[in-house]
Amino acid sequence: MTVTFDDLVTDLRALREIGLAAARRVPLAALEKAVGLVEEAEADPVTIETLLRRAVDGLEPGRLRDAARYTFGLVPGTRDWAAYDRRRKSAEIYRVGTDRFRKHYERIIVDEVADAIHVICRAAVAGDRPESPRQRPPDAHRLTSSRTLDVVFGGRSVPISVHHRSIELISGVDILVSPENVYFATATMFKSSVSAAIRRRAAVRGPAGEVADDVVPRELAAQCAPGLAVEPGTVLATSGGELRHQGVRRVYHAAVACPRAGTNEYDTDPAAVGLAVANIFRLARTENRALNPPLTSIALPLLGAGRGGLDPMTSLTWIWGSLEVELARDASWHIHFVARNPEIGAAILAHIPPGDETAAG
Repeated sequence: MTVTFDDLVTDLRALREIGLAAARRVPLAALEKAVGLVEEAEADPVTIETLLRRAVDGLEPGRLRDAARYTFGLVPGTRDWAAYDRRRKSAEIYRVGTDRFRKHYERIIVDEVADAIHVICRAAVAGDRPESPRQRPPDAHRLTSSRTLDVVFGGRSVPISVHHRSIELISGVDILVSPENVYFATATMFKSSVSAAIRRRAAVRGPAGEVADDVVPRELAAQCAPGLAVEPGTVLATSGGELRHQGVRRVYHAAVACPRAGTNEYDTDPAAVGLAVANIFRLARTENRALNPPLTSIALPLLGAGRGGLDPMTSLTWIWGSLEVELARDASWHIHFVARNPEIGAAILAHIPPGDETAAG
């Protein structure tokens, strides 16, 4: 790969500031390299703007894609807007102030667009030359943004979606699952883990971006004794906090990682992953007795496969084994796998038995 994610982020930040109308005046080496890769693969004229539009159009519909279009001046009539005016319009979409948007959501948008361009470049290098990312279906085990397959469990069809994005950007899913350690000590907000991302996104912020209510650790602390470990596979629920604006109703915290004494490392027993999945469904059934409408969708990362030290495919194997049991019992669920790494997402797709594809993104 001749263009890096970090270089794309740097160029996109610069482009956001100057706007598309002034893009020719500033060297954007990484974006020019990306254009060259795609143009060479497709043998058609490509510009920074057309590549940027393709990446943004490939994002999941919703606030992030809408705000990204304004952020980069892709909405008709906005390419010559000042940087502040584009930021203000994007902040309105998220219903936050411009300073809060700049410090948080704008960074997420830039990272997601950079990632989308990176995926397009990887496809070009690999020789994948579709006429249009939305006109030609992807290869069987290639993940672009999202794929949904209908898979049969116990004679009944269940939708299984695989998403290539950070889990806190998922919208319209009732339950997000967050891997935790057995002390339910959530990761600090500045970390890159799933636990940190969910904690960060769930927190209620003040007008200057300060944390007014750290929802996840506060609600977990009310359910468990500080400093005492729980059994691996234990699952506790919290509200979604600010994630409710994305349609997330509950966050289920699965204790799978065991700290290794005297180190900063963790160990994860694969059996704890399978038990955690079973306990997720058990907890959901319990909560559904009092909920109307009931919870019907769950977003799962590969539990224990990050800082937990577990091989990703081992995690997937144990998750899938529990899913087979639970979904054969109740096929009313929609299961969402979420992978930040496109190779992991592709491996998840490859693991899913052949089924009918009902959606692609």
